[in-house]
Formats: sequence, C-alpha cells, structure tokens
Amino acid sequence: METPWGQLGSLDLADHELAADILSADKHQLVEGLVVECLFDQIVANVPAVSGQNVIALDVDSVVVNTMRKEDCWLCFVWARSKTEGLGRYLLALEKCFIPYLVTYSDGEFMATRVRGGKRVLPARPLPELMLELSGGKMTPFRVDGSVKNRNRQRQAFWGFISEYYQGSLGERVVLPRILINCAIQPYFRAVWNLDRIFIVDDAVWLFEIKHKFPMDRNGLHFGINDGELGMLEMLAGAGIRCLHTILVKPFWSKDVGSMYLLNDLNMRTQAAIIAAVLDGATTGRIMGRRSGRSGAHTSITGSSGLSFKSISAADFKVLGQLSDPPLDVAAKMSAVMAGAQSAPVSDDWLRSLRVQSLAHG
Repeated sequence: METPWGQLGSLDLADHELAADILSADKHQLVEGLVVECLFDQIVANVPAVSGQNVIALDVDSVVVNTMRKEDCWLCFVWARSKTEGLGRYLLALEKCFIPYLVTYSDGEFMATRVRGGKRVLPARPLPELMLELSGGKMTPFRVDGSVKNRNRQRQAFWGFISEYYQGSLGERVVLPRILINCAIQPYFRAVWNLDRIFIVDDAVWLFEIKHKFPMDRNGLHFGINDGELGMLEMLAGAGIRCLHTILVKPFWSKDVGSMYLLNDLNMRTQAAIIAAVLDGATTGRIMGRRSGRSGAHTSITGSSGLSFKSISAADFKVLGQLSDPPLDVAAKMSAVMAGAQSAPVSDDWLRSLRVQSLAHG
C-alpha cells in the first residue's frame, strides 16, 4: 500500500523519527489526545478488579464510514490485531447497524473481507482495492490544514510522552492505526469516525470514549458533540452497543493549552476533572432533538471547515473524580455509572472551582 512516506511494507515502523513525521500529518490536538488516551487506559485497566463483572478488552481498531449512498450507506472496518474472545459478539452487534468488514495486517498490507453472521463471507482483498470499489473510483489524498498543526505541540506530545510510553509497540499501536485511517480509508470518504475502545462487559458490548476538552459557558456549562458523531452513536445504541462518554475536563478553558500540563505539573492533576455519561438510545435521541450550533474550523478533522454540534449540559454527566485520585477509585465510580447506580451529578460550581485562568497560575 502506498503512503506519503513510501510503500507501507518498506517503512521501518520501529523508527521513532519516522513515527514522529507520520503523526505530524495530523492535528496537534489529535496527537495530544493520544497522551490522554494513555492515561485513560491506565484507569480503565482497573475496571475488571472493581466491577465484579467479566470485562474483556477487544484488541481492535474500529473505523466507521458514512458513504452517503442510498444503499449500504454505513460501513465499519474492524482491524483485529488478535482474535480475542468476544470479537464475534462485537461483529454481530455491528451488523445490526453497519456493514462490517474484518481487517487484518500482514507483510505491509491491510486486507479486508465482508462479514456476515459474525463470519467472513468473501475472500480477503487489499483494502485500498476494496475502498476504490466502494467509493466508485473516487479518491482524494487526505490533508490537514496547517493552521491546526502546531509542530511544537506535536513534538512535545510525541517526544515528551508517546515515544517512551509505547517504545517497541509504537508502530503497531499508534502509527499503523493512523495510516489505516489517513491513507487507506479517509481519502475515499470524508465522513469517518474511529471508535476509541471496545469492551465486552458480561454479555454487553460497550464503547469507551475519552475526550479532553473544556466546557462552553452559555447560560450554564455545556459540552459539545458533533452531529455526525452523535448520529453514529445513536445507531450503535440502536444495535445494543452502549457508549460510556468520558471527558477529562481541561482546567485551562482554552484551546491554546495542550495536554502536556498533565505530565509536567502534578498540581494540575488535582484540577483536571473526570466526568462521564452513558449514551444509550434514550439519551442520544433526547440530545438529537436539540437545536444545533456551529463550531469553528479547528474542530474538524482537517481544520478547514466548521461542524454542526449539539450541546450536552454538564449536569447530564456524573462525577468520576479528578486525575489525581487513585485509579481504582475512579474505575469504581466508572463501573457504578455503567451499572446505572446512583452517582453524583456534575455541578457547574464544581467545574468552575477547578478552573485555572492561565499557565502562570499553575
């Protein structure tokens, strides 16, 4: 498969300099988000120990595509790095709302095959070949606007944390997923979303999402979620896949501050709230009925156009704690929210009390 850095099979995925170059093609906020995902994973790892439930983390990367076609509109490409228990259950659930394709990677090539009834129904084909067919021969190289690619913030996140955290698994865990999306899928379709983390909890399929953002202050505190993503989550909910939508609330209410403060300033961890809401069918339907707003261009994946979004009140979220809390405590509250137990709602006053006006105050 061809990439901007050469044939995929010829790339040295163990080369961290190359990895930094590949990630620099994305928004700096996306690269910084990888730092937050790492911290989130360390909390989630404690959920099985505190929930009393059978929790299986699927070793997958999932990419949802809205083709905008009249038929077979919604697709989902599931790269299964390994065939863990629960994968078939996940594919069966996806089939209720999307056309799933199972993706494998070997010898520098992504291969994909249609799935029906949780099983492969056709021989695997090179993914770029399949995407060209699915898109009707349309292909436009995916590029991100330079205005949302701050090289200094990209370098800080990569060399300050990501490189050391992933070490020898960087290629498989970080670089290949970005190449899969940016080079093998996004050039053919623009309405693309990746699903953060998939878990089987007892017999239920859960999507765990983590966002790093600050609230809007408009007649009370609210968080935005773009209309396309919300519509996709509503379809998942209709298929019985529930979403735990978690936000690590930035103490700096500014898009000009990245994620490295979480590592460089221990005091800031006490100011970073962790909140969550279960987005099931009833909740997504209620939010979908609200009037949409319009966000700035920096919020889109390319940084070149704004997005329509819905607002979710801060009070619709539950308190999980602060980043400085013991991971076991946060995981226990996370499990309680998923189980529908009574949990403390987020208050505007609490979030405002954690706000830091500037880095100088940290």
